[in-house]
Amino acid sequence: MTRLLRLELTRLRWRRAVLMLLAACALVPVVIFGTHAWNTRPVSEAQLRDAQAQLERDQADPGFQRQVERCERRPDRFGVEPEQCADMMAPQLDWYLYQPQLDLQATLDQQGLAVVTLVAGLLMLAATTFVGADWNSGSMSNQLLFEPRRTRIWLAKGGVVAGLAAVAMGAVLVAFWAGTMLLASSRDVETAAAVVRDIQGTSARAVGLAAVGALGAYAVTMLFRSTVFTLGALFAVVVGSTVVLAGLGVSQRWMPHTNVQAVLADGTRYYREPPVGCYERRPPEGLDCREFATLSLTDGALYLGVFLALAIALSIWSFRRRDVP
Repeated sequence: MTRLLRLELTRLRWRRAVLMLLAACALVPVVIFGTHAWNTRPVSEAQLRDAQAQLERDQADPGFQRQVERCERRPDRFGVEPEQCADMMAPQLDWYLYQPQLDLQATLDQQGLAVVTLVAGLLMLAATTFVGADWNSGSMSNQLLFEPRRTRIWLAKGGVVAGLAAVAMGAVLVAFWAGTMLLASSRDVETAAAVVRDIQGTSARAVGLAAVGALGAYAVTMLFRSTVFTLGALFAVVVGSTVVLAGLGVSQRWMPHTNVQAVLADGTRYYREPPVGCYERRPPEGLDCREFATLSLTDGALYLGVFLALAIALSIWSFRRRDVP
């Protein structure tokens, strides 16, 4: 088995399309990091002068003075004391500075999620491209001449693509967050310990999801023996299933993206339609009328695990039973 794994790893390294996709995986965090660093750059002296000039013009505006006088005459309408009117109505310098500041929690929720989503998609594409080429070129039959035990071949290929996805995702996230932490340190942005733990936990789960996604894409390609079909199936699952399930009135609890989010974020909230009894004048006692429910990490992992296990079982059965051209 070790020899097969080394052989498949060598074949993977020489697959040009896979190398191009891995290069794209390395480029994605660089682009996102660079864009985020530029968008959150410190305010320049020129921007600060312009904001200060705008603040002084607005403070000298007669309309501002009239608003303050109106507040002092009727402070009850504004919910303040008369002496607080000038401070409450006064424009603040921050109002004129539109530059967003670097915030690691916001980075995790936005840029971090974008990196994980794009890189995971590229790694799934690499997995299906790798094995799809064997079927398209007819080399699968040649491989079986040297190793007739098909289950071993399936496991070797699957182990290689899952391992590659885990290593690539881990390397990408380490580089992205190391750069982000250095950027925050250079700008004297404090990093809360809770945020660091969230980043570490989310990154670890993202590595697992990348491996699972690549293995699932590989299993589907081995089952249907077509890269094009797998790409269509992935599109149907990501987009089509959500549209169809929503059209049928199925709860968000059973939608793929909700369960992926639950695993990635260690639980997530989703909207659910309250029972009909909740709309009565006196709902029955004990009836749960909350509009939002929580989907746990365990439930999301179980949902994804069932589909992965089904895909693997069908793929291995098909590979063992069907003729190889």
